Amino acid sequence: MIETACLLLLFYVLLAPRVALPFYNTMIFYPHKYPGGRYDVDQIEGVKRQDVFFRSANGKLLHAWLFKHPDSRAAILVSHGNAGNLSYRIGLISLLLRAGASVMVYDYQGYGRSEGSPSLSGILEDGRAAYNYLVEQERLPAEAVVLHGESLGSLVASHLAATVACGGVILQSGLASFKRIALEALPFLRLYPSWLFPDLALDNAAVFETAHPPLLLVHGARDDIIAIGHSEEIYARALSPKAFTTLPEAGHNDIYEVNADRYQEAVGQLLRYIERRSSR
Repeated sequence: MIETACLLLLFYVLLAPRVALPFYNTMIFYPHKYPGGRYDVDQIEGVKRQDVFFRSANGKLLHAWLFKHPDSRAAILVSHGNAGNLSYRIGLISLLLRAGASVMVYDYQGYGRSEGSPSLSGILEDGRAAYNYLVEQERLPAEAVVLHGESLGSLVASHLAATVACGGVILQSGLASFKRIALEALPFLRLYPSWLFPDLALDNAAVFETAHPPLLLVHGARDDIIAIGHSEEIYARALSPKAFTTLPEAGHNDIYEVNADRYQEAVGQLLRYIERRSSR
């Protein structure tokens, strides 16, 4: 009986989110390395692709695609979801360009042509490096940068919004918090107290409970991977300015094809709002 209890205690400790984070990382990230994907794309919506490279905080070289819209001052920085690589976001890039913005989408460490391997803390640093590239190398004013987070990437966009200046934030299929989605996916984690979870700021809803840039939430009503209730929670807790666009026919992975016009118009409205705000 004592041996069984000790064994159970050992498993309890070893599977604690803070202790076993490297193991859980293998369940969170599904990177697709180069040359997998669609790297033959030369332009999207008539805007030429530029390959850019920059380094994350740990020195690893990251890769990004940059599309400079000729008629836009704003640039949307895309932090993508947990699977594939940047070349799987062609539909999103096309939508954002049609909405009237320049677009930069980058790969976290271990994805596509980026060096290293992904981790929860690492993707936050990668997002900051991508932001720094836009404002330091491309010399884009911070108020002209719109942070876009897709699914897991919503954690990166929200973290950036809490730590740097920006013009606005778009959370697509976003998480209310990492803890909430973890408990939904792995109910046994409810056995652990909060202090045994990673000591990272991964609570999107909490970020927007204080003063923040204009926020747009976009979520598919039929999303069966991240329930729309996550965005509903963020919206309910967020201060203004905020907007919530529901895509009634969209799920999680078809969001760029289903109700795309509705998504595009919501982004366009946000960009026009930011422009009016900055011209006051």
